[in-house]
Amino acid sequence: MGGGIERRFLVVAGEASGDLHAARVVEALRMLGPCRVAGVAGPAMRTAGVEPLAAMEDLAVLGFAEIPARLPAILRTRARLLRALSEFSPHAVMLVDYPGFNLRLGPELKRRGARVLYYIAPQVWAWHAERAQAMARWVDRLAVVFPFEEPLFRAAGVETTFVGHPLMDGLEPEVEEAVFRAELGAAPGQRILGLLPGSRSQELERHLKPMLAAARALARTRPDLLAVLPLAPGLEPRRRAAADLGGVRLVRGRVHATQAFATACAVASGTATLETALFGTPLVIVYRTGWLNYAVARRMVRLQRIGLPNIVTGAEVAPELIQDALTTERLAATLAPWLDDAAVHASCRRNLAAVRERLGGPGASQRTAELLWSLAA
Repeated sequence: MGGGIERRFLVVAGEASGDLHAARVVEALRMLGPCRVAGVAGPAMRTAGVEPLAAMEDLAVLGFAEIPARLPAILRTRARLLRALSEFSPHAVMLVDYPGFNLRLGPELKRRGARVLYYIAPQVWAWHAERAQAMARWVDRLAVVFPFEEPLFRAAGVETTFVGHPLMDGLEPEVEEAVFRAELGAAPGQRILGLLPGSRSQELERHLKPMLAAARALARTRPDLLAVLPLAPGLEPRRRAAADLGGVRLVRGRVHATQAFATACAVASGTATLETALFGTPLVIVYRTGWLNYAVARRMVRLQRIGLPNIVTGAEVAPELIQDALTTERLAATLAPWLDDAAVHASCRRNLAAVRERLGGPGASQRTAELLWSLAA
Protein backbone atom coordinates (compact mmCIF):
# COMPACT_ATOMS: atom_id res chain seq x y z
CA MET A 1 0.00 0.00 0.00
CA GLY A 2 2.80 2.41 0.89
CA GLY A 3 5.16 1.53 -1.97
CA GLY A 4 8.81 0.65 -1.64
CA ILE A 5 10.11 3.74 0.18
CA GLU A 6 11.00 2.94 3.80
CA ARG A 7 9.48 5.35 6.26
CA ARG A 8 11.02 5.91 9.67
CA PHE A 9 9.02 6.57 12.81
CA LEU A 10 10.03 7.59 16.33
CA VAL A 11 7.62 6.32 18.99
CA VAL A 12 7.58 7.21 22.70
CA ALA A 13 5.55 5.28 25.28
CA GLY A 14 6.17 5.56 29.00
CA GLU A 15 3.77 3.10 30.63
CA ALA A 16 2.63 -0.51 30.16
CA SER A 17 -0.73 0.30 28.58
CA GLY A 18 0.85 2.81 26.18
CA ASP A 19 3.48 0.23 25.25
CA LEU A 20 0.77 -2.26 24.31
CA HIS A 21 -1.31 0.25 22.34
CA ALA A 22 1.78 1.57 20.54
CA ALA A 23 2.83 -1.96 19.61
CA ARG A 24 -0.50 -2.53 17.89
CA VAL A 25 -0.07 0.68 15.90
CA VAL A 26 3.42 -0.45 14.88
CA GLU A 27 2.01 -3.78 13.69
CA ALA A 28 -0.60 -1.89 11.66
CA LEU A 29 2.10 0.38 10.22
CA ARG A 30 3.95 -2.62 8.82
CA MET A 31 0.82 -3.57 6.89
CA LEU A 32 0.88 -0.18 5.17
CA GLY A 33 4.40 -0.47 3.76
CA PRO A 34 8.09 -0.85 4.61
CA CYS A 35 9.03 1.06 7.74
CA ARG A 36 11.57 1.26 10.52
CA VAL A 37 10.50 2.17 14.04
CA ALA A 38 12.64 3.24 17.00
CA GLY A 39 11.92 4.87 20.33
CA VAL A 40 11.20 4.40 24.02
CA ALA A 41 9.97 0.83 24.07
CA GLY A 42 8.57 -1.63 26.55
CA PRO A 43 8.13 -5.41 26.14
CA ALA A 44 5.25 -5.19 23.66
CA MET A 45 6.98 -2.65 21.42
CA ARG A 46 10.23 -4.61 21.46
CA THR A 47 8.31 -7.73 20.43
CA ALA A 48 6.76 -5.70 17.60
CA GLY A 49 10.27 -4.95 16.32
CA VAL A 50 10.77 -1.43 17.66
CA GLU A 51 14.44 -0.53 18.05
CA PRO A 52 14.80 0.51 21.71
CA LEU A 53 16.59 3.84 22.11
CA ALA A 54 15.59 3.72 25.78
CA ALA A 55 13.62 1.35 28.01
CA MET A 56 10.07 2.30 28.90
CA GLU A 57 10.71 0.90 32.37
CA ASP A 58 13.19 3.72 33.05
CA LEU A 59 10.41 6.30 32.76
CA ALA A 60 7.72 4.63 34.87
CA VAL A 61 6.69 6.96 37.70
CA LEU A 62 3.75 6.61 40.09
CA GLY A 63 2.79 9.98 41.55
CA PHE A 64 4.46 13.35 41.97
CA ALA A 65 6.60 12.33 44.93
CA GLU A 66 8.54 9.74 42.90
CA ILE A 67 9.69 12.09 40.13
CA PRO A 68 12.97 13.25 41.78
CA ALA A 69 14.38 9.72 42.02
CA ARG A 70 13.64 9.09 38.33
CA LEU A 71 14.80 12.48 37.09
CA PRO A 72 18.32 11.48 35.91
CA ALA A 73 16.93 8.63 33.79
CA ILE A 74 14.19 10.87 32.44
CA LEU A 75 16.69 13.56 31.40
CA ARG A 76 18.99 11.00 29.75
CA THR A 77 16.07 9.59 27.78
CA ARG A 78 14.97 13.04 26.66
CA ALA A 79 18.47 13.86 25.41
CA ARG A 80 18.70 10.55 23.56
CA LEU A 81 15.39 11.18 21.79
CA LEU A 82 16.42 14.66 20.72
CA ARG A 83 19.66 13.25 19.28
CA ALA A 84 17.60 10.69 17.39
CA LEU A 85 16.01 13.47 15.34
CA SER A 86 19.29 13.93 13.51
CA GLU A 87 20.77 10.42 13.87
CA PHE A 88 17.61 8.43 13.02
CA SER A 89 15.85 11.20 11.01
CA PRO A 90 12.25 10.03 11.49
CA HIS A 91 9.62 11.06 8.97
CA ALA A 92 7.14 11.42 11.84
CA VAL A 93 6.97 11.01 15.63
CA MET A 94 4.19 9.36 17.64
CA LEU A 95 3.91 10.29 21.32
CA VAL A 96 1.69 7.87 23.24
CA ASP A 97 -0.12 9.08 26.36
CA TYR A 98 2.37 9.70 29.26
CA PRO A 99 1.76 13.48 29.44
CA GLY A 100 4.23 14.19 32.24
CA PHE A 101 7.05 13.41 29.82
CA ASN A 102 5.55 13.85 26.36
CA LEU A 103 4.02 17.30 26.93
CA ARG A 104 7.53 18.58 27.63
CA LEU A 105 9.26 16.61 24.90
CA GLY A 106 6.76 17.39 22.15
CA PRO A 107 7.30 21.16 21.83
CA GLU A 108 11.08 20.69 21.55
CA LEU A 109 10.65 17.98 18.92
CA LYS A 110 8.44 20.34 16.93
CA ARG A 111 10.89 23.21 17.32
CA ARG A 112 13.54 20.99 15.76
CA GLY A 113 11.37 20.20 12.76
CA ALA A 114 9.58 16.97 13.71
CA ARG A 115 6.06 16.15 12.55
CA VAL A 116 4.17 15.03 15.64
CA LEU A 117 1.16 12.80 16.14
CA TYR A 118 -0.06 12.47 19.72
CA TYR A 119 -1.98 9.24 20.39
CA ILE A 120 -4.20 8.93 23.48
CA ALA A 121 -4.57 12.55 24.50
CA PRO A 122 -3.52 13.92 27.88
CA GLN A 123 -6.54 14.26 30.12
CA VAL A 124 -6.68 18.04 30.01
CA TRP A 125 -10.37 17.85 30.90
CA ALA A 126 -9.23 16.56 34.31
CA TRP A 127 -6.18 18.76 34.87
CA HIS A 128 -5.54 21.89 32.84
CA ALA A 129 -7.95 22.78 30.03
CA GLU A 130 -5.55 25.49 28.84
CA ARG A 131 -3.05 22.80 27.83
CA ALA A 132 -5.29 21.93 24.88
CA GLN A 133 -4.63 25.37 23.39
CA ALA A 134 -0.89 25.02 24.04
CA MET A 135 -0.88 21.69 22.18
CA ALA A 136 -2.24 23.39 19.05
CA ARG A 137 1.18 25.05 18.61
CA TRP A 138 3.14 21.80 18.28
CA VAL A 139 0.81 18.84 17.61
CA ASP A 140 0.25 18.17 13.90
CA ARG A 141 -2.40 15.50 14.49
CA LEU A 142 -4.10 14.28 17.65
CA ALA A 143 -5.71 10.82 17.81
CA VAL A 144 -8.15 10.65 20.74
CA VAL A 145 -9.76 7.53 22.21
CA PHE A 146 -12.85 9.02 23.86
CA PRO A 147 -15.60 10.60 21.73
CA PHE A 148 -16.09 13.64 23.97
CA GLU A 149 -12.42 14.61 23.50
CA GLU A 150 -12.66 15.39 19.78
CA PRO A 151 -14.83 18.55 20.04
CA LEU A 152 -12.89 19.70 23.13
CA PHE A 153 -9.52 19.66 21.36
CA ARG A 154 -10.88 20.90 18.03
CA ALA A 155 -12.32 23.93 19.82
CA ALA A 156 -8.81 24.60 21.14
CA GLY A 157 -7.40 24.55 17.61
CA VAL A 158 -5.88 21.05 17.57
CA GLU A 159 -6.38 18.93 14.44
CA THR A 160 -8.13 16.02 16.16
CA THR A 161 -9.60 12.67 15.12
CA PHE A 162 -11.57 10.27 17.31
CA VAL A 163 -10.08 6.89 16.35
CA GLY A 164 -11.93 4.74 18.88
CA HIS A 165 -10.48 3.06 21.94
CA PRO A 166 -7.68 0.50 21.44
CA LEU A 167 -9.23 -1.79 24.03
CA MET A 168 -11.93 -2.51 21.49
CA ASP A 169 -9.33 -4.06 19.17
CA GLY A 170 -8.49 -7.17 21.14
CA LEU A 171 -9.98 -7.30 24.64
CA GLU A 172 -10.85 -10.91 25.42
CA PRO A 173 -10.27 -13.45 28.20
CA GLU A 174 -7.07 -15.47 28.04
CA VAL A 175 -9.09 -18.71 28.30
CA GLU A 176 -12.73 -19.78 28.14
CA GLU A 177 -14.83 -19.64 31.29
CA ALA A 178 -14.96 -23.41 31.72
CA VAL A 179 -11.16 -23.59 31.56
CA PHE A 180 -10.79 -20.69 33.98
CA ARG A 181 -13.13 -22.26 36.51
CA ALA A 182 -11.41 -25.61 36.18
CA GLU A 183 -8.04 -23.98 36.85
CA LEU A 184 -9.44 -22.37 39.99
CA GLY A 185 -11.24 -25.51 41.10
CA ALA A 186 -14.48 -23.51 41.22
CA ALA A 187 -17.67 -25.51 41.47
CA PRO A 188 -20.54 -24.83 39.03
CA GLY A 189 -22.38 -21.69 40.13
CA GLN A 190 -19.73 -20.75 42.68
CA ARG A 191 -19.39 -17.00 43.09
CA ILE A 192 -16.04 -15.43 42.21
CA LEU A 193 -14.73 -12.14 43.57
CA GLY A 194 -11.94 -10.55 41.52
CA LEU A 195 -9.31 -8.44 43.29
CA LEU A 196 -7.27 -6.23 40.95
CA PRO A 197 -5.02 -3.99 43.06
CA GLY A 198 -3.05 -2.48 40.16
CA SER A 199 -0.14 -3.23 37.87
CA ARG A 200 2.58 -1.42 39.88
CA SER A 201 4.25 -2.51 43.10
CA GLN A 202 3.21 0.72 44.85
CA GLU A 203 -0.44 0.10 43.97
CA LEU A 204 -0.21 -3.48 45.18
CA GLU A 205 1.11 -2.30 48.54
CA ARG A 206 -1.61 0.31 49.00
CA HIS A 207 -4.64 -1.63 47.79
CA LEU A 208 -4.02 -5.28 48.58
CA LYS A 209 -4.58 -5.11 52.35
CA PRO A 210 -8.10 -3.59 52.26
CA MET A 211 -9.04 -5.86 49.35
CA LEU A 212 -7.97 -8.99 51.21
CA ALA A 213 -9.72 -7.86 54.38
CA ALA A 214 -12.96 -7.19 52.48
CA ALA A 215 -12.74 -10.58 50.77
CA ARG A 216 -12.34 -12.33 54.12
CA ALA A 217 -15.25 -10.39 55.60
CA LEU A 218 -17.50 -11.35 52.70
CA ALA A 219 -16.40 -15.00 52.75
CA ARG A 220 -17.30 -15.41 56.42
CA THR A 221 -21.01 -15.37 55.54
CA ARG A 222 -20.63 -16.75 52.01
CA PRO A 223 -18.78 -20.08 52.22
CA ASP A 224 -19.04 -20.61 48.45
CA LEU A 225 -17.26 -17.31 47.65
CA LEU A 226 -13.90 -17.71 45.92
CA ALA A 227 -11.67 -14.62 45.87
CA VAL A 228 -9.14 -14.46 43.04
CA LEU A 229 -6.06 -12.24 42.85
CA PRO A 230 -4.63 -12.06 39.30
CA LEU A 231 -1.19 -10.47 39.54
CA ALA A 232 0.34 -8.45 36.72
CA PRO A 233 3.62 -9.84 35.29
CA GLY A 234 6.59 -9.26 37.58
CA LEU A 235 4.53 -8.33 40.64
CA GLU A 236 4.94 -10.15 43.94
CA PRO A 237 3.19 -9.31 47.21
CA ARG A 238 5.55 -8.65 50.09
CA ARG A 239 6.08 -11.54 52.49
CA ARG A 240 3.65 -10.25 55.10
CA ALA A 241 0.95 -9.51 52.52
CA ALA A 242 1.46 -12.94 50.94
CA ALA A 243 0.98 -14.54 54.35
CA ASP A 244 -2.39 -12.78 54.62
CA LEU A 245 -3.76 -14.25 51.39
CA GLY A 246 -5.63 -16.89 53.35
CA GLY A 247 -8.15 -18.53 51.02
CA VAL A 248 -7.58 -16.03 48.21
CA ARG A 249 -6.46 -17.77 45.02
CA LEU A 250 -3.36 -16.22 43.42
CA VAL A 251 -3.23 -16.61 39.62
CA ARG A 252 -1.00 -15.34 36.82
CA GLY A 253 -1.80 -14.63 33.20
CA ARG A 254 -5.52 -14.49 33.94
CA VAL A 255 -6.28 -10.80 34.46
CA HIS A 256 -8.84 -10.58 31.65
CA ALA A 257 -10.40 -13.92 32.53
CA THR A 258 -10.90 -12.68 36.08
CA GLN A 259 -12.44 -9.44 34.83
CA ALA A 260 -14.74 -11.29 32.45
CA PHE A 261 -15.90 -14.22 34.58
CA ALA A 262 -15.96 -12.87 38.15
CA THR A 263 -19.31 -12.15 39.72
CA ALA A 264 -17.93 -8.79 40.85
CA CYS A 265 -14.54 -7.07 41.11
CA ALA A 266 -12.66 -4.53 43.18
CA VAL A 267 -10.35 -2.70 40.75
CA ALA A 268 -7.69 -0.03 41.19
CA SER A 269 -8.39 3.13 39.19
CA GLY A 270 -6.86 2.99 35.73
CA THR A 271 -7.24 1.13 32.46
CA ALA A 272 -8.28 -2.06 34.27
CA THR A 273 -11.52 -0.38 35.36
CA LEU A 274 -12.40 0.29 31.73
CA GLU A 275 -11.55 -3.29 30.78
CA THR A 276 -13.74 -4.69 33.57
CA ALA A 277 -16.61 -2.41 32.58
CA LEU A 278 -16.33 -3.50 28.93
CA PHE A 279 -16.74 -7.10 30.06
CA GLY A 280 -19.91 -6.00 31.88
CA THR A 281 -18.71 -7.18 35.29
CA PRO A 282 -19.91 -5.07 38.26
CA LEU A 283 -16.97 -3.29 39.83
CA VAL A 284 -16.05 -0.88 42.57
CA ILE A 285 -13.20 1.49 41.70
CA VAL A 286 -10.61 2.02 44.44
CA TYR A 287 -7.54 4.17 44.78
CA ARG A 288 -5.19 5.17 47.57
CA THR A 289 -1.94 7.10 47.23
CA GLY A 290 0.52 8.93 49.45
CA TRP A 291 -0.67 12.04 51.25
CA LEU A 292 1.53 14.36 49.16
CA ASN A 293 0.32 12.94 45.84
CA TYR A 294 -3.27 13.13 47.02
CA ALA A 295 -2.93 16.71 48.28
CA VAL A 296 -1.47 17.86 44.95
CA ALA A 297 -4.09 15.97 42.93
CA ARG A 298 -6.96 17.40 44.99
CA ARG A 299 -5.81 20.91 44.08
CA MET A 300 -5.38 20.13 40.39
CA VAL A 301 -8.02 17.59 39.33
CA ARG A 302 -11.27 19.19 38.21
CA LEU A 303 -13.44 16.08 38.02
CA GLN A 304 -15.99 14.80 40.50
CA ARG A 305 -15.28 11.21 39.46
CA ILE A 306 -11.92 9.64 38.61
CA GLY A 307 -13.00 6.22 37.28
CA LEU A 308 -12.81 5.91 33.50
CA PRO A 309 -16.16 4.09 33.16
CA ASN A 310 -17.82 6.96 35.02
CA ILE A 311 -16.03 9.64 32.99
CA VAL A 312 -16.93 7.96 29.69
CA THR A 313 -20.62 7.64 30.55
CA GLY A 314 -20.98 10.84 32.55
CA ALA A 315 -22.65 8.86 35.34
CA GLU A 316 -21.62 6.70 38.28
CA VAL A 317 -21.91 3.27 36.70
CA ALA A 318 -19.18 2.04 39.08
CA PRO A 319 -18.94 3.23 42.72
CA GLU A 320 -15.66 4.86 43.75
CA LEU A 321 -13.82 4.47 47.07
CA ILE A 322 -10.89 6.88 47.05
CA GLN A 323 -8.23 7.52 49.69
CA ASP A 324 -9.79 7.49 53.20
CA ALA A 325 -13.09 6.18 51.81
CA LEU A 326 -11.32 2.91 50.99
CA THR A 327 -12.04 0.87 54.12
CA THR A 328 -12.71 -2.81 54.62
CA GLU A 329 -16.28 -2.17 55.71
CA ARG A 330 -17.24 0.12 52.84
CA LEU A 331 -15.59 -2.07 50.22
CA ALA A 332 -17.35 -5.20 51.47
CA ALA A 333 -20.69 -3.38 51.72
CA THR A 334 -20.37 -2.08 48.15
CA LEU A 335 -19.55 -5.51 46.70
CA ALA A 336 -22.12 -7.52 48.67
CA PRO A 337 -25.32 -6.65 46.71
CA TRP A 338 -23.75 -7.76 43.41
CA LEU A 339 -22.79 -11.08 44.99
CA ASP A 340 -26.14 -11.72 46.64
CA ASP A 341 -28.90 -10.17 44.53
CA ALA A 342 -29.32 -11.27 40.90
CA ALA A 343 -31.56 -8.30 40.10
CA VAL A 344 -29.04 -5.77 41.42
CA HIS A 345 -26.28 -7.56 39.52
CA ALA A 346 -28.27 -7.47 36.27
CA SER A 347 -29.10 -3.78 36.74
CA CYS A 348 -25.41 -2.94 37.13
CA ARG A 349 -24.55 -4.89 33.98
CA ARG A 350 -27.16 -2.91 32.04
CA ASN A 351 -25.66 0.36 33.24
CA LEU A 352 -22.15 -0.75 32.29
CA ALA A 353 -23.30 -1.49 28.72
CA ALA A 354 -23.23 2.27 28.14
CA VAL A 355 -19.42 2.19 28.31
CA ARG A 356 -19.15 -0.07 25.25
CA GLU A 357 -21.76 1.97 23.41
CA ARG A 358 -19.80 5.20 23.93
CA LEU A 359 -16.45 3.79 22.80
CA GLY A 360 -17.64 2.51 19.42
CA GLY A 361 -16.23 -0.43 17.47
CA PRO A 362 -12.74 -1.81 16.87
CA GLY A 363 -10.10 -0.38 14.54
CA ALA A 364 -8.36 2.28 16.65
CA SER A 365 -4.88 0.92 15.99
CA GLN A 366 -5.41 0.76 12.24
CA ARG A 367 -6.90 4.25 12.04
CA THR A 368 -4.04 5.67 14.11
CA ALA A 369 -1.46 3.95 11.92
CA GLU A 370 -3.07 5.48 8.83
CA LEU A 371 -2.93 8.95 10.40
CA LEU A 372 0.74 8.48 11.29
CA TRP A 373 1.58 7.10 7.83
CA SER A 374 -0.07 10.04 6.09
CA LEU A 375 1.79 12.45 8.36
CA ALA A 376 5.08 10.92 7.19
CA ALA A 377 4.25 11.28 3.49
